[in-house]
Amino acid sequence: MVNKTDYPRNGNSENPSSSGNRTSENSSFSGIYSALGYSNSISIIIYRYLSISNTGNTYKPACQIYIGENMKILECNTIDIAPTISRLLKIPMVPPTGRPIPEVESYAKERGCKRAVIIVVDSLGYSLYKYFSPIMKNLTKIAEKGLLFRCKSPATITSPAIASIFTGYLPEEHNIYSTADIYTERTKDSENPKLKSIMEWAYRSGMKASAVIESEGAESFRGRIKDFYGVPDSEDILDYDLHITNYALRALEENPDILAVHLRTLDRFSHRAESWKELEKAAKFVDENLGEIYRHAEKGTTFFICGDHTIHGGKKWLKSAEGEHIKNYRQNFVALIVACNKET
Repeated sequence: MVNKTDYPRNGNSENPSSSGNRTSENSSFSGIYSALGYSNSISIIIYRYLSISNTGNTYKPACQIYIGENMKILECNTIDIAPTISRLLKIPMVPPTGRPIPEVESYAKERGCKRAVIIVVDSLGYSLYKYFSPIMKNLTKIAEKGLLFRCKSPATITSPAIASIFTGYLPEEHNIYSTADIYTERTKDSENPKLKSIMEWAYRSGMKASAVIESEGAESFRGRIKDFYGVPDSEDILDYDLHITNYALRALEENPDILAVHLRTLDRFSHRAESWKELEKAAKFVDENLGEIYRHAEKGTTFFICGDHTIHGGKKWLKSAEGEHIKNYRQNFVALIVACNKET
């Protein structure tokens, strides 16, 4: 696999942000493709996100543009992941705030994909993914087989961001801002659907569900899914992610219908590294682990590989950034790669 090295301690992160729901309207343009050098028409779908905040509702436009067959810029929200998996795997769940992503539905249906793996790559912002895509060769190959989304995350810290990915709800709806909040909120209402992950919904419907995350978070699944693996937090984050990966491979041997995994190396390095060369080392390490998990999954599995928030330590990493990358960081856009490993 990968040789591990020690790395110093982690730091803390920032405050959560708001996000919202997606609506869409379709339109076709016949006047602009000649200027862009395309002979075929261009179908453009304009998505608007309804931003939910304490000050009221505002609309922020975002575009999804198809140009030809090979160039696609796709937009989504991380709260759309859980309901999308619910639709693909026919998992009954109370409809959350997020909505199924139609492009993923079509993609998976065409390939007959029947299982799902969620891999949360901590701090994999959209711009950071684009920057590292030349060296993250496994992830780039996976993306080439599937779909790449610029995905809006509703929080800039890990706990509420991952809770939103797993449940399909916004942080102000599930109220999970730390692992301890899971137990506090369950005490109020143990059957609150806003606290149930897509893995729990799957297990309730008789499917095999598994999770591989940090030990404290893994304990929150006790009594809610059968198979979960916890790895104690460690100063040696490379060794930690190796254990996560090895447990994920063990979980895959049981052929789960849905598996959730959380890799943390990139985030830890973002807090402590002082150079892009160090951060590049972390990206390569994460990429090798992603490749291992992808290759060991049963054929016909749809992978959802996504960031939970943009990179921490923004001032350090944005010194030479240009306008679009700064915008992606400030608006908390993460990468979401969706691909079915049925394709060779």
